[in-house]
Amino acid sequence: MDATAPLDLLAAAPIVPGANVSRPLHEANGCKVVLFAMDAGQAISAHTVRFPALVQVLDGELAVTVGTTEHAVVGGQVQLLPDGLPHGVRAVKPSRWILTMMRTG
Repeated sequence: MDATAPLDLLAAAPIVPGANVSRPLHEANGCKVVLFAMDAGQAISAHTVRFPALVQVLDGELAVTVGTTEHAVVGGQVQLLPDGLPHGVRAVKPSRWILTMMRTG
């Protein structure tokens, strides 16, 4: 695979029934980018990290909890996950999204 060629994100992340699938896309200089495909009802349980992250929803709908507040985040939207606050993700509908972790500084 040519690392410089464009990648079709939706084709690279098929929804697998009953599963949460991840595919690392890039990691360098403290930043990591991961592509996720989650079937409806799949979740990543609440946890806290010491760096900020960004959830970018490509399609579907996620319920993203930041602190004690749950946000509906749909295709074309982003949600910031500030460092030090607990956060979790649940797929309301089959969804594909990108997580960018910013471990710099």
